[in-house]
Amino acid sequence: MDTQNSQEQKLIIAFENIKRLTSRPSSKEAISYREFMMMYVINNLMKRKKLSDEVEEQQGVMISRLSDLLQISRPTATQMVNSLEEKGYVVRTTSDTDRRVVYIGLTNKGEKIYDSQMATFSGILSEVTEKVGKKEIDQLIFLCDRFQEAVHEVRSRQLFTQSDEDPLVMDSV
Repeated sequence: MDTQNSQEQKLIIAFENIKRLTSRPSSKEAISYREFMMMYVINNLMKRKKLSDEVEEQQGVMISRLSDLLQISRPTATQMVNSLEEKGYVVRTTSDTDRRVVYIGLTNKGEKIYDSQMATFSGILSEVTEKVGKKEIDQLIFLCDRFQEAVHEVRSRQLFTQSDEDPLVMDSV
């Protein structure tokens, strides 16, 4: 039992350390990691929609879709959009067919900031991959995916209510 508790403690600490890697922006960064992730989702969904020729949808992404993909509440998503809008990185566009529907899209300034941040993250991740090794990174990705599946499965059977929200995966965005 002591070994299990030790392993559980190590796992909790490992996840906290991973969380810390993304939760503290450096003073050089114009946006937080969470804001970057929102811009990442918007950017990728917009690219996908342009490829699929969804004319109405090309205006942007609905806040409800962003909150679902990022697994955050709608009020939190709205606050993040408000912050990004104040900085001039996103714009809200009302649907031509339904005035109640609002889409969020990146501005030119937002695209530049996103591209800059993406280049920074790509550089860091490339260097980390070199240090750790591609094979180990692939194993980490596999294990994280497997862990996420296991947690989702356990939560659906335990005290937790199963969420309608899907985890953020490359196929989603």
